[in-house]
Amino acid sequence: MEEMKLTLDAAKAEERLHWAEVLKQWIWDKDIRLQRAGPQAIVFAVIAAVALAVELSYHQGALSLREALSAQSVVIFYNVKAVLLSSVDASLGSWIIAVSFARILFGLVVGIADLVFYEKITGRPFDWNAMVSISAVNVVFLLTAVFTFMNPAVTDLLVQYERLIQHVPTLVNLNGALALVVAALLGDFCFYWSHRWCHKVRFFWNLGHVNHHRSKNLSQLTQAVDPQSFFLDTAGGKVFVLLLLPVMTKLFTLDFRDSGWVLIVLLVLDVWTNPSHSVVLYYAETRSRVLRWFRWFLVTPAVHFTHHSREPEHNVTDGCNFGARVTLWDRLLGTYVEPPPRIPEAGLFSDETDYCNNPVRFILHPYVRMFTELRQNKLKYWPAILFGPTTYDPPVPVQSKH
Repeated sequence: MEEMKLTLDAAKAEERLHWAEVLKQWIWDKDIRLQRAGPQAIVFAVIAAVALAVELSYHQGALSLREALSAQSVVIFYNVKAVLLSSVDASLGSWIIAVSFARILFGLVVGIADLVFYEKITGRPFDWNAMVSISAVNVVFLLTAVFTFMNPAVTDLLVQYERLIQHVPTLVNLNGALALVVAALLGDFCFYWSHRWCHKVRFFWNLGHVNHHRSKNLSQLTQAVDPQSFFLDTAGGKVFVLLLLPVMTKLFTLDFRDSGWVLIVLLVLDVWTNPSHSVVLYYAETRSRVLRWFRWFLVTPAVHFTHHSREPEHNVTDGCNFGARVTLWDRLLGTYVEPPPRIPEAGLFSDETDYCNNPVRFILHPYVRMFTELRQNKLKYWPAILFGPTTYDPPVPVQSKH
């Protein structure tokens, strides 16, 4: 009787292992492979619409513009605080709103153009399967912001930090156009170091920013956002922007309400540089000397696209071109790389990279991999596994298909 029970238990255990393996094959191992014909063409159309909606709402500012119009304030330049429309001249306010809407329209046109002309420009077919996977991933990553800032511990921490910042003295009073330019440079300086740090430290790279670079066939519609989870949100420059920018801006009085038409100039430049993963805009730069001149001071689409290059000559220090909108800090700190005439290969540096055409694996892969590294290695190696340089490999590396 005991022997029969053991046999039944062994059979049940084997069945559980079988179904676990089946689930793993379908949920974890299986890549998305949809056909652009028949019923699956409808799926592609829906996913393409979702991809465009996410692109416009997040990267092109449609969602923030809706909120801005209700609050009557608009962000003028990347990482520069919003200006109240009631505090500027009425004609300038109208121009600000018009350019903000133009930004959304321009983003829509660029996204569709990338989809249509990708193969003609790169010689490779547009990666529809990656777009399907990344669209789902982007929705999940954007929702993480809601859960992060609903956390009372996070909001309390920010309140306490804000109180601490109030003790920082203001040393320089700036206003007008000069204040706006300084604000743009300070915001980009903080983003530069946040971005560069997240390319150098394993924790921030593996659990956050690697997702943004996990696209081999990069375009405006196949770019993943970072998890919007406080410190892991490199695209928003949260690490240094939240910690360093308030301190730096407290040292200055940055009142740029009277900066006049410089506001509009920065808005227009921001519209041009914002679709920074577009192959169409990269191609346009290669054809126009005038557009290439902007690289002297702006992170143009080609400059940022080169940041995504996996080619060895562009790996200056765990990457290159870390600035958000200006090339000043990259040039001063030796991380600037001039975009090549041909569009470089994008993606991660390893030839054995899994590009995760599966949203479940895309989201969870970095966490599973780091957990496995911790489990397989002794405790004394954990600090390096978590916070060592991204080039660090633990003594017992992860051996897996993914």
